[in-house]
Formats: sequence, structure tokens, C-alpha cells
Amino acid sequence: MYEIWLMLNIVYESALAIWPWLLALLLIWLALLALATRGRHSWRANLPGAIVVGLLVGVAVFFVMPGSIKSSLVELQYWVDWATLLGMAAAGAGVGALVAWPLLTWLRKPGFGRY
Repeated sequence: MYEIWLMLNIVYESALAIWPWLLALLLIWLALLALATRGRHSWRANLPGAIVVGLLVGVAVFFVMPGSIKSSLVELQYWVDWATLLGMAAAGAGVGALVAWPLLTWLRKPGFGRY
């Protein structure tokens, strides 16, 4: 139980250190959402592209995150370390997909690629 609590504290402290960036990302996402909901855009047609972008972001986070905190993949020797890294990569993938979805929807011309 201690390891899980430690992992949650690491995630909280990491988010606390970059809260202005997280706030800016939220505002950008809301602006993209507002732009994408104007007009007749096909959200469903852009979901596969958003998932691909999210997966690419998740892979990038997986390999870049250890170096950004002055660590490396070699130093991950305990299961909690791997769980934390995979959780952060999954969160990065989710954020990447959530930002890419309205952006791709807004950039696509209405009526193109409908199901």
C-alpha cells in the first residue's frame, strides 16, 4: 500500500510543479473544442487519427520522461517504478488524444470522411 501512495504522491508533485502548463493546456483544449463544435464536423471520422496521435505521444512520454527527471530506464528496478512510468505514459497518451481529436475535427473539411 505504501508503494501506491508513494506513486500517487510523485504524480501529484509532478503536476504541482507544472500547474501553469496544465492550466494552459486546459484552456487550449477548451478553445479547440469550441472551434470544433462550430459547424458540421464529423467527430467520429477523426477518432482513429486522434488515437494514433495519442499512442505516439504515449510512446514519446515513456522514453523521454525518465531523462527529464534525471533518471534512465536502467534505473527502473522495482515494479512501482515501471507502473508509475506506464501510468504517466498512459496519461500522456490520453491527453494527446484528447487534444488531437478536436484539432483534427476542426482542421477537416465538413462532410469529408463521414460514416
